[in-house]
Amino acid sequence: MAPAATCRAPAASQISGRLGGWRKTPPLPRPPDHHGVVHEPPAAAAGPSPDAFAPVMATGIVSVAAVDHQYHVIALILGVLAAAVFALLTMTVSAHVRRVPAAFGRQLRDPDVALRSFTFVAACGVLAARLGEGQAPLVWSLGGAALVVWSSLVPLAIIDMWSRPTGELRDHAHGAWLLAPVGTQSLAISAAHLAHGAVARPLLLLALAWWMLGAVGYLVVTWLIVWRAVATPFVPEQVTPDSWILMGALAIATLTGDRIIAAGPATSGLDWLFTLARPATLALWITASAWIPLLLYAQMWRAGRCAASLHYDRMWWAAVFPLGMYSTATSGLAVELRIPALGAISLAFFWFAMTTWLLVALGLLHEQWHEGSSRPRTGS
Repeated sequence: MAPAATCRAPAASQISGRLGGWRKTPPLPRPPDHHGVVHEPPAAAAGPSPDAFAPVMATGIVSVAAVDHQYHVIALILGVLAAAVFALLTMTVSAHVRRVPAAFGRQLRDPDVALRSFTFVAACGVLAARLGEGQAPLVWSLGGAALVVWSSLVPLAIIDMWSRPTGELRDHAHGAWLLAPVGTQSLAISAAHLAHGAVARPLLLLALAWWMLGAVGYLVVTWLIVWRAVATPFVPEQVTPDSWILMGALAIATLTGDRIIAAGPATSGLDWLFTLARPATLALWITASAWIPLLLYAQMWRAGRCAASLHYDRMWWAAVFPLGMYSTATSGLAVELRIPALGAISLAFFWFAMTTWLLVALGLLHEQWHEGSSRPRTGS
């Protein structure tokens, strides 16, 4: 029998957010100032989780995958739901930032918070991809909002990580940190979508820059995660749903490459770009595919040690997005390479993602109902 610690559930303080979130590590210790003194900030007012937009990412990408396979009713329902949750969360987070701006700024000095906050950027990108070329004004608006937040978060994340010892970053690194490169790739996808007319060339070059920057970010975070796995005792608790972002971040990079290639006919003089993009996109998809059996084995190993790890937890939103993104990326590659077998793989992963989404959504509804019914009733 596995030791009791193997099946211990995360502390309530480590499960952040009401609609989503998969925080699994405590905040990193604050660095000392130039006098060697560590200043602990006062407790911040409770607010939305930094990765509260994870359900929007998950719901939106499954909607995109449904469009790829002509399930238009499913796509419409999920698309409307993703947009509604996005609007609600945007208003909630904005109100929180206006109410406690100083506390919000202090929270962003934790690398874990700063990196997970890229869910907003990724959510904008997913919704933009769902809207497609027919809704250019909305895509521009979402892209602009994502760019503003991305431009604010990138320097914060770099400063936060630069101020910490490398060993400390290694000990705290986990899959959700890959949300930063995922968000960066989503900006590249939006730029490629909008690459038409006079702005086609600069937007495609910008998409290429974000594509490469996202790849660099993936390598840095993955290096920390792999280093942690080989340098410290590997225990089942390290296999959590956000581990699937190791695959999902490569899947969205594959989709970025596909979108850049698809935008090719709208430009001229960038043949070198498409010569680079085609083999790179295929290599990214192959690497993403290679992660799947490893992650599946690790998840089964964790379940074998602790069957309770398969019970509902908000962290499971982290597994929906990679599955849906892999389906969409594979569908795009099937069209680009004209390989029907890839279309069948994409369809299978769409249903894997759809099933996982349904289970997580039902679990969320059950949790909310249980919490509502357990509250003490007031009144006469």
